[in-house]
Amino acid sequence: MVPESAILKKIEHQPRHIANFKQLVRELGIRGDERRRFAELLNKMVARGELMEVDGDRYALPKTPQKSNLAVGRLIMHRDGYGFVVPDDPALKERLNGDIFVSPQAIGSSMHGDRVLVELGRVRPDGRAEGRIVRVVFRAQPTVVGTFHYGSRYNYVTPMDEKIAQDIVIPRGAEVPEKHVAEEPAEQRARRPNQSESRHRVL
Repeated sequence: MVPESAILKKIEHQPRHIANFKQLVRELGIRGDERRRFAELLNKMVARGELMEVDGDRYALPKTPQKSNLAVGRLIMHRDGYGFVVPDDPALKERLNGDIFVSPQAIGSSMHGDRVLVELGRVRPDGRAEGRIVRVVFRAQPTVVGTFHYGSRYNYVTPMDEKIAQDIVIPRGAEVPEKHVAEEPAEQRARRPNQSESRHRVL
């Protein structure tokens, strides 16, 4: 398998320091079954913050240019809805007094523990900074435990973790994953409550 240093070097030499999956596979000579393991390696590098996933199949270096107002870091949420982003860049940490404050209105769909791309806003004279989350780089929690609510307009889950302040909307028809529906016995599916019923359950 290609060493991680070779992957980082290849991306570093690309315009804007971005390369897509197919390009990396071709230029690094990844063949056959190695493609799956290579994809897993890229995901691990994203999870560790060594790479940033962009638009699903492109990968970029997470380093923040000096003149850029963008930074990558870990989001720490407060149960009141606001949060702080702990930046990865040591130089940015030294320049700021504390972490980057993010108001509830600027959190978006981000959750506690996510690695996020944050846009720096006003930096006060004392070094305290505020920002707005542009997008989620990597989800810390692929699954969320909470109470499922059937609603008249849409369904949603209220997370049990108080640090996840927002409800999670569940699209119509996605209340139960297709795989589980297919494996579920017919009589059990028949007993499952329909959307018109005002019953809730913990997932």
